[in-house]
Amino acid sequence: MPRNLAPTRKPQRGIAILTVLVMVALVMTLAAVIFARQSRAVRQQDNYQSLERAWQYALSLEQFVGMELQRDAKSNQYDALNEGWATVLPSLPIEEGSGVKVGEFSGKLEDLQGRYNLNNVINEEGLLRPDQQIALQRVVSAAELPVGFASAVVDWLDKNEVIFDSEGAESDYYLSSPIPYRAANMAFSDVSELRLLRLELPNEDKTAALQRLQAMVTTLPVQATVTTVNANTASAEVLKALGLSSQQAELILSERETDPYETAQDLADKASLTSEQKLLLGVSSQYFRLQGEVRMGRARVHLNSVFFRAPNKPIRVIMRQFQRVDDPKPPATDDASNTPAKS
Repeated sequence: MPRNLAPTRKPQRGIAILTVLVMVALVMTLAAVIFARQSRAVRQQDNYQSLERAWQYALSLEQFVGMELQRDAKSNQYDALNEGWATVLPSLPIEEGSGVKVGEFSGKLEDLQGRYNLNNVINEEGLLRPDQQIALQRVVSAAELPVGFASAVVDWLDKNEVIFDSEGAESDYYLSSPIPYRAANMAFSDVSELRLLRLELPNEDKTAALQRLQAMVTTLPVQATVTTVNANTASAEVLKALGLSSQQAELILSERETDPYETAQDLADKASLTSEQKLLLGVSSQYFRLQGEVRMGRARVHLNSVFFRAPNKPIRVIMRQFQRVDDPKPPATDDASNTPAKS
């Protein structure tokens, strides 16, 4: 009986269909991958463009603030917290074209001379100013740090490698640290450097103490004369740290609220300043810090700029960082006595 040798087509048809389905799946997968990559590339490009635009708006904010400071300098010879430059800018919309909101910006301007300049301790030759060493000790004590910490500050600033006293520290001390480093032997560039200095306290106490000190000090360039603290903008804690009595500090804060001091002589007469206090306090400022933020889409730019405003000269930006810089925490106070609370 002859056999039927005709091939069966159904298995071949099934294999062909399966092959087509596999090919379609591969194509769809490849298309999905390509689409995802393209979408990611588009998002990245949009983010880059938003970031670039945010940078430009941040620089525009910086330029606007510089113009405001220049205008303020022409209007009077003092700087106070009731002037326009001291107004905190809330979150405001950025609009383009026909009033379409594309982002937001905010910012605030701080008078850096509302704090004591640590770099006052040395002169332009890097030598110690004895009267400023005494002022530094007062500020350190007001922040509830060991008075000997002032010696560590002096050794960090002066240009030699000889310890100021037994509580000071030069490179020999810091080179023995787990991560060795040398004393700067030059002016501070930022208050964060204080964390590098010798301070023999438990870590938690050290952090809290340095936060209190950082709220009272700043690090401005060394000048031929001492950088004065602006009595129109300084806190009561800073004023008392400079040797003023509670009564003097309260008088200054009360009077400047409605009638800022217009001249150093006016301040000296009304607050009954001593000759030493007259050298430390003034009523105008040259250094200001802008802390701004611009948000566009997913992009967010933090701008931290320091302005220098010299008399009869164009204002200059002497430092610019595109990063957030948080203010040091101020000393905790007892509302009843308005004095720093004990840790």
